[in-house]
Amino acid sequence: MSSSQVPGTNVPPISFPGISSGIDYNSIITKLTSLTLAPTVGLNQQIATLNAANAELITINSLFTSVQNALGALSDPTLFTSYSATSSNSAFATAQEISGQTAAPGTYAIKSETIATSTTVTSNASVGHSIRDLITQGPYSGLASDTVPLVDSYAAVTPTNGAGASGTITVDGVAVSYNVNTDSLQTILNRIQTAVQANYDSSFTIGYNGTTDTIVVNGNKPITLGSANDQGNLLQVLKLDQAQINDSGPGPYTVTGTSGVGGLNLAAALNSYTYAGFQGTGVTSGVFTINGVAITVSSTGDNLASIIGKINASSAGVVASYNSATNQITLVSKTTGTQSIVLGASGDTSNFLAEAGLTTASGASTTLGTQASIVLQTPSGGTTTVYSNSNQVTNAIPGIQINLLSNSTSQFTINVAQDTTGLVNAVNTFVSAYNAAITEINNATQPPVVTASAPGTSGVQSTAIGGGVLWGNSDVANLKSVLVGLVSGFFGSGNQYNSLASLGLQLSSSFTQLTSNNNTGQNGNNTQPIQSTTYQGTDGTFQPLDATKFQAAFAANASAVEQIFQGANGLTTQLGTYLTGVTGFPTLLNSGPVGNIPTVAIIQSFENTNSSQITTIQQQVQQITDNANQQANLLRQEFVATETQLAGYQALQSQLAGFFKQSGG
Repeated sequence: MSSSQVPGTNVPPISFPGISSGIDYNSIITKLTSLTLAPTVGLNQQIATLNAANAELITINSLFTSVQNALGALSDPTLFTSYSATSSNSAFATAQEISGQTAAPGTYAIKSETIATSTTVTSNASVGHSIRDLITQGPYSGLASDTVPLVDSYAAVTPTNGAGASGTITVDGVAVSYNVNTDSLQTILNRIQTAVQANYDSSFTIGYNGTTDTIVVNGNKPITLGSANDQGNLLQVLKLDQAQINDSGPGPYTVTGTSGVGGLNLAAALNSYTYAGFQGTGVTSGVFTINGVAITVSSTGDNLASIIGKINASSAGVVASYNSATNQITLVSKTTGTQSIVLGASGDTSNFLAEAGLTTASGASTTLGTQASIVLQTPSGGTTTVYSNSNQVTNAIPGIQINLLSNSTSQFTINVAQDTTGLVNAVNTFVSAYNAAITEINNATQPPVVTASAPGTSGVQSTAIGGGVLWGNSDVANLKSVLVGLVSGFFGSGNQYNSLASLGLQLSSSFTQLTSNNNTGQNGNNTQPIQSTTYQGTDGTFQPLDATKFQAAFAANASAVEQIFQGANGLTTQLGTYLTGVTGFPTLLNSGPVGNIPTVAIIQSFENTNSSQITTIQQQVQQITDNANQQANLLRQEFVATETQLAGYQALQSQLAGFFKQSGG
């Protein structure tokens, strides 16, 4: 059977082979060429193996750079100067190390503490309009506020009807309807009183106290306010939602609103005809100043809520808030201690501070902040007191910040000790990176498992299974031996603590490896041709850090432990220097890079050797291929010549046969 897919480079396949001879020359050429090319199969397999080896070397190199990074973190000197501070009562105070400072280990007794407070300015509670004040402009000009629809009155809180057209309020279990768009305060109070007297308590009264601008409720029966079915916010408007209900005893029972019904309105526009509750002609546009920071006010675009928002968003250093229960504005300094809140400046053009009752002249009250204080017990048994403007006290215990949380007259302690958490984490990170690199080498260099089948007519049959891509690579095996010898060696200059093993960081003492099981079962068949076998010795990896032994070593001689890791002859320097030569990348320790970067790194040299072999083998493959093609071309030429010659002989034979026939021979 002929084929057009035949070897050769410069002579085309025979299109109709064997016409004269009957021989399939193409098949012969293909067979002979395949025999010539047979050695390239093994050579190409060698190339694939070498390429796989180089890919594995790149992986190992990357893992070693991770070890270098871990060594860099392990070289940080602050790992040996970190301290922990633990409070025996975290409800009173917590403590922490101050970065960059040196703490003094020990147990410190705190006899008592007083937390720092902030300076506070509270506005005059009666600065706003009373609900009985006459409205001076708008459609109700000249009328008392409590006689106009509640929504248009001097109510300190904007009243609503709730979700429906009218609201409901429940007093003493009696539901009363109201409409803030049509009912005045007095109308609503009268309606509530009439309904409760008729249905619950004939002595019940609810009225307005003009002197205090508050709502007062009285009755001979216990008083209840509100229900889950109420609609609207009338209880809040009347300042009864947070009021104390005096229902104890035999009566009478009373409830008084927490503050005036009238006053400053948080949501109403400053230029409304009620002036948002501000007295006089209301707040004017311009600027006012707090702690030297100018706040802009627009009488047409702001309300009290937006002004409070501007104050809090500024750099004035205070937090402003409005208490709807007391109808007061409060300014609290963001910092504690005896600092003043300076209100107003000569360049102010808005009267907001005066209108809001935040100036001394308008009745504001100021409570100065206080310092924090800590009473410490001295080593001699006496006491000493330290003060701070902040509740983060940094001048009581060297290198430690105490965070005060509450006043206390009960003694508690703060224990300061060196903190090895960061050091242990750094050691474990190094171990993890190192083990990953060594494990990768172990897997890449593991030997193949040779299994033997039961004896047969041809004797025992052996088969090699698996094996690492770097099996038999003595260079990589030597590299691992150097690393294992280095990490298991001596560091520092101490007598008791001079190795990683002395700190609780031991190399593995056994390892497992796949082996063949040539024991045959019934009928001579292997039941388990491959098994896992444990050997004594180390595979080069570390066991988990013995934390107890490590902590004991650190407590006994922290300086010796530091020398093992960070000394001139320590782990980070020795291993880091060697790995710089292995990877070709610098090991960057806290003190700077260690080791000299070679022209060709160790692992790169392994790759270069493999690449050189690949090139040589590729040349061999090419030579064999060229020879095969040359052979195919020559055979094809010879077969074509032979076929042509046979065709000529056959044509001559035909001519002679015709001649004899014509001559009657």
